[in-house]
Amino acid sequence: MAAKKDNKDTLSTAEIKEIKKHLLELKEDAAKRLQNTKEMDMPEIEVGDPIDDASKSLDKEILFELSSNAHNTIEQIEAALRKIDKGIYGMCEYCRKPIGKKRMKALPFARYCINCQHTNEHHRS
Repeated sequence: MAAKKDNKDTLSTAEIKEIKKHLLELKEDAAKRLQNTKEMDMPEIEVGDPIDDASKSLDKEILFELSSNAHNTIEQIEAALRKIDKGIYGMCEYCRKPIGKKRMKALPFARYCINCQHTNEHHRS
């Protein structure tokens, strides 16, 4: 019975190939977002109206956060691509069991199975 579950949760070579293609597309999109945030980076603000200064400061913070998120996404995607190359893609980094097809297709750079992810989040809070 357990072997059946493994087959259901283990990704086939064709599925991994399709996910790799999707990961490369996601990486390209994240790289474009990163480039767009760099292009939108505003010049240094001059002292002026306090409301304008606050607005510009907030805009810079938002751009920084967007840039950081895109950079983190790229790093996670690159880690997933390395796992594909090593033949360990789709395995939970904590319990070493298959993460599961549904989760990997929904979040192709997932590092943990759903149970370990919940445990990890619970310990953080």
